[in-house]
Amino acid sequence: MKKKKRYVTLNARQRSEILYEDTQLIAVNKPAGILTVPIPGMKSANLQDALDSYLQSQKKKAQTVHRIDRYTSGVVLFAKSSRARSRLIEQFRNHEPARIYLALVRGVPNPPEAELVHYMKRIKDGFRNVIVPEDDPSGTRARLHYRVIEQFKDTSLVEVALDTGLKNQIRVQLTEIGHPTVGDRHYAGDEVEEKLINRQALHASRLEFIHPVSREIVGLEAEIPKDFKRLITYYKRK
Repeated sequence: MKKKKRYVTLNARQRSEILYEDTQLIAVNKPAGILTVPIPGMKSANLQDALDSYLQSQKKKAQTVHRIDRYTSGVVLFAKSSRARSRLIEQFRNHEPARIYLALVRGVPNPPEAELVHYMKRIKDGFRNVIVPEDDPSGTRARLHYRVIEQFKDTSLVEVALDTGLKNQIRVQLTEIGHPTVGDRHYAGDEVEEKLINRQALHASRLEFIHPVSREIVGLEAEIPKDFKRLITYYKRK
């Protein structure tokens, strides 16, 4: 018998599917456009506040473990206890969890599979990360591995295994090699012409980590949202 899906209400129009929940953890499939955590002074819907409301009956709070960009969809994990949070954060700090993303990018990356290593730093202009030389003392090492899953006429569906987890890392590194994420107006100005999706085509599709208490491996998958599916279908037929 198929297990019934459960959801957390985000606002009057949106909800987030619960992918996993036990006494220590809760993970959800975040819709694009929703913040992971609240921003001071902003009243925008966010996962943390929604989960705090959901967990009220359990007398618990959602404790942040990691984040994904506001306009990226997919798996986000929260802890329900300080002990669980501390152990999970240590895993992320050591780059142990498997963090797999799907991205639709412009062009066809060559080679079709490779490791990317760059050095990035945050700048105030446009609130973004930029690539800097390796010897720049303000730079932080960024590493990922990509693999082309499917090639279309002028775009490619790419799977990205994220090692380090810097802000906007995947988007910055893919743009740097000449293959920006479709719809990413922030790092590729020409994407303002893309009318089929109003955000970057990036989805956190899978997360695998060691449970902080049971020590068992937990693997979670988040279904690709409709806007991303429509985009893939269009470029597949183009």
